Amino acid sequence: MFCIKHALIVVALVMVGATPAQSKDWPSRPVTIIVPFVAGGSTDIVARLMAERFRAEFNSAFVIENRPGATGNIGAVAAAKAAPDGHTLLFSTSGPVATNVLLFKTLQANPLTDLAPIALIAEVPLFVVVNAKLPIHNLKELLDYDKANPGKLNFGHAGTGSMGHMASELFAETAGRKFTSIVYQGSPAVTRDLVAGVIDVAFDLVPSYMPFIQAGTVRAIAVATSQRMPELADVPTVMEQGFKNFEASSFVALLGPANMPQEIVQKLNAVANAWLQEDASKKALQAQTLHAIGGTPEKLKERMRAEIRKWEPVVKSAGISLGN
Repeated sequence: MFCIKHALIVVALVMVGATPAQSKDWPSRPVTIIVPFVAGGSTDIVARLMAERFRAEFNSAFVIENRPGATGNIGAVAAAKAAPDGHTLLFSTSGPVATNVLLFKTLQANPLTDLAPIALIAEVPLFVVVNAKLPIHNLKELLDYDKANPGKLNFGHAGTGSMGHMASELFAETAGRKFTSIVYQGSPAVTRDLVAGVIDVAFDLVPSYMPFIQAGTVRAIAVATSQRMPELADVPTVMEQGFKNFEASSFVALLGPANMPQEIVQKLNAVANAWLQEDASKKALQAQTLHAIGGTPEKLKERMRAEIRKWEPVVKSAGISLGN
């Protein structure tokens, strides 16, 4: 028994000393950054740009792995269940790391407890956009048109539980209206039908629509962020148009499995924040209509909690659910 006790003590001491050694040697092999969506979207593009910065800084391979499915949950779960040694990371929007907990009855991983926040990267603005043929240039005209043509306006969004869906429900509740909601699978399909006039209005994230706004085929009538977008400086916010405290946007962030060594978290956070300050990075984000944020891991954790608090009553009131 005496020998067994001493052996256990030795093993414990070795394990205690293992983490600093692992942290010091990190990365000791290629680092996988899981993106829980298909390749080619804004999240994927920004993740690849950041991976290049990490490669240069840490002199090691940072490989993007697209793991789409289940509204981002497949990729998020894979990251949460990976070894917490800093060799598997997650680059995600707010859904898989925050609001999905409101939409699914059960999740294989809880983002608040099973993921380690590293850095809040950027905000993804959401706005209200209409087919340019409609005589609607602001939210008042939208509501007036709806009143004069009850049941005629069709509102499209990128899927059940998407930020556009939740924001449209919040807007309808705030305005005291009930709109016809058309559910799509992703922003490209919403954009296509809005341009074609199949639907009249969309609540959606900005990036997909900029070319069509510039071409004049669709018209942005309100931005749901707290301040106007530099890219759409003449488009007022929802709050400016009389809807107090109305704000809706997504975010992109870098996370890892829970219990990652803090030394690795801080290294990644420092490089991510430095990257966000570089002119080339700012231009790259602006090209995707994303706005750099940055900050501490604690700031990201609070943003995750805040998103859940904000949208929980909306999800419950509207009965939004993605099942099990």
